[in-house]
Amino acid sequence: IGQGTYNNVYKARDTLTGKIVALRKVRFENLEPESVKFMAREILILQRLDHPNVIKLEGLVTSRMSCSLYLVFEYMVHDLAGLA
Repeated sequence: IGQGTYNNVYKARDTLTGKIVALRKVRFENLEPESVKFMAREILILQRLDHPNVIKLEGLVTSRMSCSLYLVFEYMVHDLAGLA
């Protein structure tokens, strides 16, 4: 779906529910300690947010083999740019 400096976002299917989700893969192999702290704060905030206009963080998945963390979000067909 998209990519940034430290992460990529993929469209995926939850194998348990069959639901389409967005997976944000965060790579940790080259992150500075300050970046890890920032990511931890972001996750805490995302877990607490509950608003109809904010995409919901549905879960977290870790991968030791790829030194990655996956944030599982509800999937939205459009982003804000696509609605304009």
